[in-house]
Amino acid sequence: MRVGLLYPNTYHVGMSSLGLHLTYRVINACPEARAERFFLDSIDAGSIETGASAGAFDVLAFSACYEMDGPHALDLIAAAGLPLLARDRRDDRWPLVVMGGVLVSVNRLPLYPFIDIFLHGEAEALLPAVVSAWSVARTSGRRSRLRLIEAVDGLPGVEVTAGARRAAGLRLEAGLEPAVEIPSPQPSECPPPRPPEPVLLDGLDNPLTATEILTPATEFSNMALLDLARGCPHHCTFCWIGHNTPPTRSRPLRRLLEAVETWAPFTDRFGLVASAVGAHPEIDELCRWMMRRPLRVSYSSLRVEEVTPTMLAALAHGGQKTITIAPEAGNGRVRRLLGKLISDAAILDVVERALSLGVQNVKQYYMIGIPSETEDEAMEVVRLTEQVRRALVRRARTTRRMGYVGVNLGVFVPKPNLPLNHIEPLPLPAVKRRLRRVVQALRRLPNVRVNASSPDLALAQGILSMGGLEAAGYLLLAHELGGNWREANRRWRVETEGHLERHRRRSRLAADTVRARAGAAGP
Repeated sequence: MRVGLLYPNTYHVGMSSLGLHLTYRVINACPEARAERFFLDSIDAGSIETGASAGAFDVLAFSACYEMDGPHALDLIAAAGLPLLARDRRDDRWPLVVMGGVLVSVNRLPLYPFIDIFLHGEAEALLPAVVSAWSVARTSGRRSRLRLIEAVDGLPGVEVTAGARRAAGLRLEAGLEPAVEIPSPQPSECPPPRPPEPVLLDGLDNPLTATEILTPATEFSNMALLDLARGCPHHCTFCWIGHNTPPTRSRPLRRLLEAVETWAPFTDRFGLVASAVGAHPEIDELCRWMMRRPLRVSYSSLRVEEVTPTMLAALAHGGQKTITIAPEAGNGRVRRLLGKLISDAAILDVVERALSLGVQNVKQYYMIGIPSETEDEAMEVVRLTEQVRRALVRRARTTRRMGYVGVNLGVFVPKPNLPLNHIEPLPLPAVKRRLRRVVQALRRLPNVRVNASSPDLALAQGILSMGGLEAAGYLLLAHELGGNWREANRRWRVETEGHLERHRRRSRLAADTVRARAGAAGP
């Protein structure tokens, strides 16, 4: 059974994804299957493993994490030589197109017309049964789309889309017809049914904890990543994971140490990955064990209120010169609104402690355009950054080495099923103006490096995060424009406003007709 594992971004980004590594390992652990990797920047050259073309595989499986992976998924489908729409893939020569990953859970609807099967759940729990069913259905070395679809239809966590059913000649479930008109922005009157419940692991006491392939050509060059936990114990009002995933499950220390022992002969660099690294109940024990080796430790994220002295010591012990924190807002009221119950004093205390251990640089993550945020509150990012910079200056007087403050300014993007969605969002022009003002003020500060997100890109992400089936038209439009989000946003606004005006006109006409008939009938 040949499975092409597609990551809808570059090799550099894809091989930095622990989810891709785990999926690759799970498929190749099945005796009936072999997975080969494809990336956006190398699909024309074939798979990484053998150079085989994507169209030669039985299944093309996407591992997708982010909303902005959606247009790239369409790019990969087209590059593989397949029709974009699932309903047009009737011929057995086309591989089955499957998608799993966090993106499927956040919002699959913009991708619904383009995918044959969505997989809901964690790869380790879901894929072995799916791959086994496919391998049984596949006979005499020839694939049959109908056999492959029927083999998994009804399995836990498996959702066969209306387009795939139509193409295979299977009965459509109630509510699936018509699927969606492409590229019209008009919403379908028949959305797909509620997706199946995701298939999850009972616990994380299994060996699938770490990077599968070590490579220098990633964001985390030659670093082995360790999967510490799933879910998040916090409920930040802007974060999808804390409100939409099962309770936190942490991997036992024993399993994590086994993974470290496996990779220690090949690298001394380890990245600890979780939504909240400091929430792991045995994080200090893990850090102390790694310092004794000695091994270098990095963290995917640090919550100020969870940082322990041992975690900071492990960071400095490995020679790390940069600490990354995420205040999210410079203003205390806005931080409380976001669920980040931390004070300026707590943030500065962590910075001071890290600097005292030899750390030289501080990276900070903030958002602009948070609902209800005022312009003055947004400008407090500059005030807090200046306080952090002063801490670096004070330390530099002792060490004679001046570091820098990195500021990453994101733009708030709504996600499904979050408390913050009940507050009116800020209009795009106001967000652009506010972001520009904050960036200009930050760039006047010495030793401060600023990286700002694009508001147009954030708007696109918001459409794909919150949109229904009608957003499939937007996704196709962005694909056809080669990822030109500003033009896609403009055209989409024009088309959508035109549709809304036609709807209002029809509503007024219907109301006039009702009133006329009522007047003719008398009291």
